[in-house]
Amino acid sequence: MSYQGPMLIREPELRWPIVMLAVLLTAAIALLAAGVYHVTHPIVSPNVGPRLGTALYTGQPEFEQFREQIAIEQLVGNEKVHPLNNLAAEITAVVKNNTDRTISGLEMRGAILDSQNSTVRERTVLVIPARQTILEADEAINVRILLENIDKDSDRAYAVMEVTGIRFD
Repeated sequence: MSYQGPMLIREPELRWPIVMLAVLLTAAIALLAAGVYHVTHPIVSPNVGPRLGTALYTGQPEFEQFREQIAIEQLVGNEKVHPLNNLAAEITAVVKNNTDRTISGLEMRGAILDSQNSTVRERTVLVIPARQTILEADEAINVRILLENIDKDSDRAYAVMEVTGIRFD
């Protein structure tokens, strides 16, 4: 017996169950992929986060005085490509309390800016009390802010980190 090529199913009653099975399997794979993507990439609004409550914030006169006394040194921004082809940036810095008071709450903003100083991506996080309870006078802490889901084609010029809220003991 010689080879006659691939066998085609010519009977309609045999063809439709196979087509339906293929459609169902394809739909299940698509739903599974969408579920994995949803779990690994939660929808997070970039500026919504926990606040410090009764703290000093940007725009208050006392805030600017204390903000200048909190040093942000060794600022480094690193980009990484995640497995699902998304770009993320990790901004790290050493933050030192040069005030004479103990900080019990510290809110910081990390951002990626383009060449026109427009924000590409930003995130505000609570460093204290989330990472440690207090930051004593003349004490330093390493701060890391992760920015995810950055457009690969965006103009990314540099990273910034700034203090947006302070609460003292």
